[in-house]
Order: sequence, then C-alpha cells, then structure tokens
Amino acid sequence: MSGGAPAGDRVVDSPAARLARLRASLGLSQEQLARELGVSFATVNRWEAGHTQMSARAARALADFEVRSATNSQQSDSLPVAQSSFVGRAQELAEVSELLGQSRLITLIGPGGAGKTRLAIEAIRRQAPAADVVFIPLEPVRHPESLIATVAFALRVRDQPGIAVHASMEAALRSSPRLIVLDGAEHLRGEVAELVSRLLAAVCELRVVVTSRLLLGIQGEVCWTVPPLTCPSAAAPVSDIASSDAVQLFLARARERLPSFSGADVAPHAIAELCRRLDALPLAIEMIAGWVGTLSVHEILQQQAVLLDQEPLDGDPSGGRRLADVMRTSYDLLQPEQQRLLPVLGVFAGPFTLDDARAVSDAGGLALPRAIRGLVDSSWLAVTHGGEHNRFTMLETMRTFAATLLDDRGDGPGVRGRHAAHFAEIARRSESGLAGPEAAAWKARLEAVIADLRVALQWAEENADIDLGLEMSAALWRWWLHSGRLVSGRGWLGTFLALAGQRRDERTGSAFCSAAILAAENGDYSEAIRQGRLALGIFEQLDVPERTALAATVLGSAQRYLGDAAAARRCFERAMDLRAAIGDRQGVSTAMNNLALLELDDGNLDRARELFEQTLVIKRQIGERQSLAIGLNNLSDVLIQSGRLDAATRTVAEAAELVADIGNPQLLGTVRCNQGDIAARQQHWQEAAEHYRAAMLAHRQAGHANDAVLAMIGLGRATYQLGNQDEAIRRLRDAEAIATEISNPQRLAEVRSALAEIGEGQAGPLPDGLTARQAEVLRLLAAGMSNKQIAAELYLSPATVERHLATIYRKLSVSGRVEATRYAVRSGLAGPAR
Repeated sequence: MSGGAPAGDRVVDSPAARLARLRASLGLSQEQLARELGVSFATVNRWEAGHTQMSARAARALADFEVRSATNSQQSDSLPVAQSSFVGRAQELAEVSELLGQSRLITLIGPGGAGKTRLAIEAIRRQAPAADVVFIPLEPVRHPESLIATVAFALRVRDQPGIAVHASMEAALRSSPRLIVLDGAEHLRGEVAELVSRLLAAVCELRVVVTSRLLLGIQGEVCWTVPPLTCPSAAAPVSDIASSDAVQLFLARARERLPSFSGADVAPHAIAELCRRLDALPLAIEMIAGWVGTLSVHEILQQQAVLLDQEPLDGDPSGGRRLADVMRTSYDLLQPEQQRLLPVLGVFAGPFTLDDARAVSDAGGLALPRAIRGLVDSSWLAVTHGGEHNRFTMLETMRTFAATLLDDRGDGPGVRGRHAAHFAEIARRSESGLAGPEAAAWKARLEAVIADLRVALQWAEENADIDLGLEMSAALWRWWLHSGRLVSGRGWLGTFLALAGQRRDERTGSAFCSAAILAAENGDYSEAIRQGRLALGIFEQLDVPERTALAATVLGSAQRYLGDAAAARRCFERAMDLRAAIGDRQGVSTAMNNLALLELDDGNLDRARELFEQTLVIKRQIGERQSLAIGLNNLSDVLIQSGRLDAATRTVAEAAELVADIGNPQLLGTVRCNQGDIAARQQHWQEAAEHYRAAMLAHRQAGHANDAVLAMIGLGRATYQLGNQDEAIRRLRDAEAIATEISNPQRLAEVRSALAEIGEGQAGPLPDGLTARQAEVLRLLAAGMSNKQIAAELYLSPATVERHLATIYRKLSVSGRVEATRYAVRSGLAGPAR
C-alpha cells in the first residue's frame, strides 16, 4: 500500500484558533506571544481577530514555537519514565520484540485506551539501548506544519542556511542510526506517512515504531493490532481468572489507590466480570480502579458506566482522561461517511456481516464497504475472517458510544426497526434452512447472531409489533430445539402468544405449533397437547396441509410420551397422508419414522426395523445429514434390542460421524446413549459409563428432560456394575424424580425397573408430606447448591425452584436454608454434594 491520509484524517485549525488555544494553554498575553514570534502586539491582535492572514514566515515561526513549548518540559529524545508498574502482556511483549528485530517499520494500532504506547515503550526498553531510541510524542502537535519541526527538534537538528531541514535530518540519522518512536500519529496520518517513507528510503539502517489508531498505509509497514488484556470467562478456573492480565492490572492500580487493598478482599470472578464489561481495555480498567476505596467492587459494577464518564480526580491512574473523551477524539478523526455509518453500526449487539450492515444503513454501492474499511483501519471495528463472509465486531465500550450518537442524532427508532426486520427475515429463512442440506451453515450463522436475534425480539416486544414477534419466535423453533435453548424459546413464544390474546390466524397457529414442539421436548406434555390441539384446529380451519401435518406430528409425539399409543398412531398416520398428498418425501420419512418408534415401544422389532430401513432409503436419496443421522440412530436402537451388536456398532458409528459435523447436542446425546447401550451389552461398564455421562450432559445442555432420564438410567446401571451402589441409587432416584415431574409413564417404568435390578424398590413414603421432587430439591439445597444450580440440575426454572422451597419451608415449619439443611441431615435426605 502507498499514499498518505485523506483530508478527513487531519485536524486543521484556523490560525486564529491556533493562536487562541496556544496562548490559553501557555498562559501568555498577546504581547508576550508577539515577542516570542518576533512581531508586534498589533499584528497578533489582528491575526486573532481574523482581520489579516499570517505570512508563510510567521506560520513557520508559530509552528516552531508550538513545538518548543510542547517539548520544553520533557526530554523528548528518551523513553518516558513510567509513573506506574507495567502489568502482564507477556505474549504481546514477545511478539512485538520479535518484530522489532525483523522489521524497519512497525505500526501498533488499536482503539483508544488499548495500551499501545505502554506496550511499545516496554518492548523497546527491554530490547534497544536507550541511547539508540528517540521517542517523539505527537499528541501535542496539533498542526501538520509543526510535524517536521517537532521531529527535527527531537533529533537535535538545527536550521542551517541553504540546507533543507529534511536533508539535515537524513544526514544526522545516517551518522547515528536510531530507532524513532512516533507516538499517537493518527491525527497527522498523511504527514507522518510522507515523512516516514522519505526517512526510511534515505537511511537504510533507520527503524521506526509508530503507535496510532490508524494505519499509515505505506509500503513496508508491518501492522500489529494491540488486543485488549486477557480476561477468561466466568467458567474458567479461579486460578486462571486471578492470574489474568486484566484482573492483575485492576489489582495493581487499586493498590496504588488504596495500598491496603488485597485480592483476597473480593472474589476474582467479580473483578473479572467488571473487566469484561470494560472490554478489558487498560485505560478503562485503570480509570475504574481509581474508585477503589470510595466504592466496593459490587458498587463499581453497578455504576461503572456512570463512573467512566466522570471528570478524573487528582492522582487518577488513567492520566486524567475520560473514556468518552478518548472515543470522541477518535470519532472526530473519521471521514464524514465513516462518522455517518458508525452510529448505525452501534445497533448491532454482536458480530455482523457486510450484508447485515447494508440492511440497516442507507449506504449503497461501494460507499458502504469503503466506510467499513475506514472503520477497520481506524480501530473502531475488528475483523474475523470467514470462508464466505467476514464478520465485524465493535468493543462494547465503543458500541455504547456509537449507540449514544445514534440516539442523539434522532435516528435510533428507524435504524432499530430496520435491524429487527432484518433479523426477523433471517429467523424466517432459518426454519427451512435448518431442515435442509445447509443445516450446519445455518446453525453457525444463527450462533453468530444470537445476540442480535435477542435484540430484535426485545424490540418487537417493546414496540408491540406482535406480528413480527410471532413470526420470528415461531420460525426459530428448530434453532431453539437444536441448540438446547428450549426454555428461552418457550419464554419468547409465551410472551408473544400472550400479547396476541384470542387471535387465531396462521401466525398464532405457527406460534402454538412451535411452542408445542418445545414443550414436548422439554417434558411438559400436557402443555404440548394443549398447544398442539390449538395449532391443529387453526391449520385445519385455514386448510394449510403442510402446517396441519406438522401440528399432527407434534401432537402425536406428546401423546406418545404420555403413553397414549392409539392417539399418537392416529396423528402420525394423518401426518403421513397429508405429506404424501403434497409430495413431501422428507415429511413422509419423518411420519414413517414416528410410526416405527411406536412399533419399537410395543416390542415389534422386526416391523420397527423394516420401517426404519424404508425411511433411510428416502433420507439417503434426499441427502440431508441431520435427518439421516436421526434415522441411523433409531435403526441402531432396534439392532441393539435385537442383539445384533456388530450391525448396531456400524450403524451408530455412521451416525456419530454425521453428528460430529452438525453440532446438535440432543442428537449427540442420543448417539452417545446408544454407544453406551452397546458397551453395556458387551459388559464394558467403564466405557458404557463414559458414554452415558456424556449423553446426560449433552441432554442437560439441550434441555431435553425425557432423553436425559434415559441416559441417567444407563449411567445408574453402569455405575452399579462398577461397584458404586450409592452413586447408582442417587443417579436413578434423580431420574425417577425427573420422570415423575414430566409425567412420562414409559420413562418412569424404565427407571423403576432399573432400581429394582439393583435391589432398590419404589421409594417409600417421604417425611412430612414431601413429594419426591420436593425431597430432591431439599437434598440438593443441603448439598450447598444455589437456586440457579438446583434449577439446572433438575431442568426447572429458578422461579419453580423458589416455589418448591417456599412449600418445603411451610411443610417443615422452618424459616430458611440453614434450618432446612439441618432437617435434611436429620431425616437422612441429605447426601454428599456431587
């Protein structure tokens, strides 16, 4: 690349503004400034009043004086002395140090507050002799004309009659090669690019390091993006969180503010959460750490957005800058089209593509990619490279700034409406996309935009756009099912169905149908039947065969789970007739698969195998991988029960190979469960236990209580065979409680059969009228679990756990968790925590 900066990258003041600002910053009168510039007081007065223009000689004199005044108080040809300790960045230091030994021009870029200058100084300090380094801060240089004078002053080059200053600098550098650091070059990008290109071409041993929010864009430039500090997720081990760079920086700056502050005073998770909310930007962390001693970390977490916008106090470790001021300075450097686009992009809650940006903005043609490139080059956007589409992201602190600009501009409602409509269309297309050959690509796409899907649903709720909300939530049922977000999906469908009231049209029918699917898979069969019947009635009245077939299938599945095989068969046969009538071969295979499951439930193995094999013929012809994996897994069930273990092993292995690329946790769980069944039949109990445990975790992730019970039964049996009877009983009792909760008679019978096998009959009467589920909640509470952890363990909502606990406290006449735990221990209900 070559060339300088566009005009929009410059900050050019009028002479009058320069004079007024310079005099104010130095505390000079017009007369004093006149003496410094060698002109009369009247001349300065006329310049500031705008009555006359400066001559070229006077302009150069002003630029030279500006440089002298900016650099007079510091030794500009040495690295600055740090006022605080350097924390972390071991990997970054190693990479930058390696570049320093390989490249002549390195530009460290990153957003304001990323720590570019500190990292550059520390890397250079550890590698280059101080005598070989010239550090030149460019932030005080507010006018392009002052750049040459600033660099010459730092190199101790003086004007010589008849010799251009460029030539003098080049001669000085040839005689004594240096490493020049140009710090904060973004506002003088074009002039810096031109000067650096000239000096590098003239002095072969010269090396230059630039820190900037913008690339120079010249030949030979090596760009190294300064990342935020490392800050592990909340799921990481405590030791990793406590030793991370972000947490360590917070602790270091907090101790500078309050020497008695200790990492033991607050949980590392709380500090890490604060750092993550600040995008792990060093400047933001240093600013917020300054409040330690005044506020607790919990209070800082609650008010961090307000605190960052406060004027810095004396001794603030951030160096007296507000984060908003840093953002504003970066924004002011952008070109007009970039300034127009940035607030619009603030509407995205997660990564977005060029097409996403086009859908919410009014930029057309090449203007949009050109503006996005400018935002990437100026460190506002980061790029994640993909196969077909690159994705762009904005740090949360920067996105908040951009969103504020959008609202201040008054464009928020329109842009957010376009955003919601765009992601609603993606949701609509995903319903068929997730059922076709591009299912894996669609899953990846939805996973990437999950935050924006949530924002679009929230917009529909807040703006009472019931039609958009119904269509979007109904269309996402496959996504919620395959990704294990059953509770979230049911919540959104419930929200928009409640807003729709008594409406009975195709939109509400689709929403009822989707809600029924999720309810059935979540083990809420009575609700699935109610919603399935509503959907079926609506679609029958509207005469929509495809949707009627889907509703019949959903209703039949819920009836099968509840043990009503005759009703389920009627629904599945009706679905098959409707699918066949409209020529839907994949739908026919699905209906046939469901009929085969009924035969399997009744023990008709030969008929079940025959139907499964027929469905596989259709599925292989269609070539849809997920559907094929389901069919293979179902066939392996029959083969296992028939004792044909070699054939079952081959079949489930093919299914496992397909599942590995699909990323469906429920399907992964069913495959691992079948692998556990094969290992159990071969009495390979350790292998079986590993498969069942993986299956249980996968179904727990997906929220499929019915399938989780099956995996827990297998795990209980395998654990018993490995000699751990207590754990086996605990696993099976857990499974019994879940099967009872979801009212699945088939699963309840299976778990009680497993209990009988290991010498445990049906649980006897529980004390004080507790139900099995209440006893299980009490046991987990006594094991030290929080309400949220109990909810996750038992596939309940936190609100349901709270209701259970309230009932338990009332039945036991206890006041809270401590007394309830004591009761559990006395009654033999408490077991060791798992």
